[in-house]
Amino acid sequence: MKHPLKRYLAVATALISASAMWAITLEPGKFRIVVPAEAPSPVKLAAKSVARDFGKVMHWIPDVDSAPSADMVNIRVAIPTDGSPVRRLDGFESHRVYVDGNDIVLAGKDMRGAIYALYTFSEKVLDVPPLWYFSSWVPEYRSTIEIPDAYDCLAKSPEVRFRAWFPNDEDLLNPWREKSPQNDEMWLEAMLRLKLNTVEFGPTVTYPDYKMSHNADLLRKYGLVLTSHHMVGLNNSFANWEKYWEQVRGIKAPELKLANLDAMKEFWAYNIETIMRNDQENLWQIAFRGRTDEPFWNIFPDSPKDEKERAAVINRMVRIQYDMIREATGEDDPFVRMTFYDELSDLLAKGYLEPPAASNMLWTFVAGRRDHYPYDDLVNYDFSKPMQLGYYMNLQFTSTGAHLAPAESPWKMEQNYRYVASRGPLRFSVVNAGNIREFVMEMSANAAMMWNMEAYDTDSFLKSFCAQYYGDEFADDIAGLYRDYYNAYWLQRPSEFPGMDRQFIFQDLRHAQVLNQVLRRFDDFSSNPLVDIGFERVKGRSFRLTTDNQVDEIISGMEQSSPRFRAVAERCDEMNRCLPASRQRFFYDNLSCYAHYMASLSDGVGHFLKAYRGDDAPAEHLVAARRSLKDARSALLSSQHGVFDTWYDTDRLFNLNEKIEAIDRLIAR
Repeated sequence: MKHPLKRYLAVATALISASAMWAITLEPGKFRIVVPAEAPSPVKLAAKSVARDFGKVMHWIPDVDSAPSADMVNIRVAIPTDGSPVRRLDGFESHRVYVDGNDIVLAGKDMRGAIYALYTFSEKVLDVPPLWYFSSWVPEYRSTIEIPDAYDCLAKSPEVRFRAWFPNDEDLLNPWREKSPQNDEMWLEAMLRLKLNTVEFGPTVTYPDYKMSHNADLLRKYGLVLTSHHMVGLNNSFANWEKYWEQVRGIKAPELKLANLDAMKEFWAYNIETIMRNDQENLWQIAFRGRTDEPFWNIFPDSPKDEKERAAVINRMVRIQYDMIREATGEDDPFVRMTFYDELSDLLAKGYLEPPAASNMLWTFVAGRRDHYPYDDLVNYDFSKPMQLGYYMNLQFTSTGAHLAPAESPWKMEQNYRYVASRGPLRFSVVNAGNIREFVMEMSANAAMMWNMEAYDTDSFLKSFCAQYYGDEFADDIAGLYRDYYNAYWLQRPSEFPGMDRQFIFQDLRHAQVLNQVLRRFDDFSSNPLVDIGFERVKGRSFRLTTDNQVDEIISGMEQSSPRFRAVAERCDEMNRCLPASRQRFFYDNLSCYAHYMASLSDGVGHFLKAYRGDDAPAEHLVAARRSLKDARSALLSSQHGVFDTWYDTDRLFNLNEKIEAIDRLIAR
C-alpha cells in the first residue's frame, strides 16, 4: 500500500504540473493593450510600437485603449505612481512582466520602467529583437501566442543610472535620418528597447524664443534624458555667442573676454531658462572651453599663459555654472557632470583642476584619445572626495579611429569599464557611436553591461546576441568569427595598459590618413611621410608607430592584417551559405561586410605604399591598390538595401571615392 504522505505529494505534484501548463492565449480580436489615460505620452508611444510589433508577428494590430475589457485579455501597463496596484518592484527604472489572473501586467516603477516593461514583453514574448529596424529582421508568423500563468519576469534597477549614446560624425546618419520620419526616430526606439536612457548632443538651445532643437524635442517625445557634449556647457557653446546677443537681445555681441563675466552669466542664464521652460529631463554638463572642441584660451584674448592660472579660470567658471543650476532647479545636489577631455584631462592629471565635488556630481573621465583606454587622469587620481564617476568611450573616433567598420571590440569595452568601476561608483556611461549602424552590436553589449555589470560577461553576451539574430545552431561559431574579426586588426605597438590586450589598433580611418597624407606628396618619397593630425597634444599619438621607417612598418602591418581579414571573410561566406535566408542579410551587414572591407582596404594600402616606396613595377602596385580599394567599396555597397539603400552616398570622412579617383590620376599619369 502506498504511504499516505507519498500519495498526497504525488497528487500535489500533479496539480502543480497541471497548473503550470495552464496559459493565457492571445488570439487576434481577443485582447487589447491598456494604458492609463494619465500615463506619460512616451509610454503611450511605446505601447503603440508594441501594437505594431503584434501586427508584424500576428498580422493583426490590437487596440491601445485606456479602459480594460471584461470580454478580452487585457495587457495592462501599470505605474505605481498612477495608483495601479502592482507586484513588488525595485528602484528607478525597474520593471516587471507577469500574469495576473486573466490579465498580463507590464509594470514599471516610473515612466521609463513602464517603457522597458513594454519592450521586454515584445522581446521575450513576441520575439521581436531590439535591433529589428537595423537587422533586416524577418518576423515568424504566429496565429496565437501562449503565456504560462506563472510567467513573471522582474528586472531590478540598473547599476549605471545614466546610460548614453553619442551619435557623432554623422556624415552617413544625418542624411539618412532626413530621408524619412522613421529613420529620424527609430534609433531612439532601439535605444529604449536596449534599455538605454540618455543621448548626448552638441548645442540644443535655439534662439530667440526659448525653444530647443529638433533633436531635444525628439528626446522628450521618447522619454529619454538629454545631456551635452564635452565642448558644451549648459546645453550651449560659445559658437552661438553672437547669435544670442543679436537674435535675443538685438545688440552687437560683447567681446568674448574673461573680464566680461556678467555677459557670460547672462548667456548661461538664458540656456538654463530654456531647459527649464521646455520641461526637458536634462543631465546638466558644466564646461568652460572654446567655440568648438578646443581650449578656452584659443578664443579669449585675456587668457593667462600659465597652466595653473588657466585651470583656476576653469575652476571658477564651472563653479559659477554649478551654482546657477542649483539656484534654477531648487535642488541642493542636482545630477551634474563635468567631462575631462583633452586639455581638461591634462590639467586634472597634474592636480590643477578642482571640479565641484558632491554626491550627485558625475566626474566623467574620457578614454585616451585615438586609442581608447583609461587615461592618466583616471589612473592617477586620488578619489577621496564625494563624487560618482562617469566614463566616455569612443567606439569610433573622428580622424583616426573606426568609422566605416567596427574595431574596438566588446571585450575591450568591458576591460575599460571594469577598470573605471574599480576606481569608484560608476553612474554615467556614454559611448561615441559615430553613425550608429556600424556599431550596433558593440553598443548592445555596452547597454547590457551598464544595466547589470555584476552579471555581464562579453563571451556570454556575444553568444546570446548571435543566438538571437542568427539562431542557436550557429551562435557559437559566429561568436568565434566576431572574435577573429577583431583579432585580425594590426596592433602597431604592444599594449602598455595592464590587462588590456588590444590597446593600440590600426583602425580604418588610420588607413585613410595614410592614403591622404601620402597622396599629397607621392612624388616626394620619405620613409617617414606621416605627420600628426590637427591639435595633437602628444607627439606620435596620431598613428602610434614604433620605428623610424613608417612606410616599411605599415607595409609589414598590412601584410599581417590583410590575410587575417581575408580568412575571416571567407569563413563568413561559408557561414552565410549555411544560415537561413532570413538571417543572412544582417550577418553580412554586421560582420561579413566589414571583414571583406578591411581585407581589401589593408591590401590596397599595402600596394599603394609599395608603389610610393618605388618597389619593382610600381604601376602594377598602383593598379592593384586601385582594384583592392574598389573591392573595399563594393563590400560596403553590398550592404546597402531597404531603408539603407543609400547609406554610403554621403561618405565624406573616409571619402573612399576620392581616394580611388586620386590613384586613377596617378595611374593615368
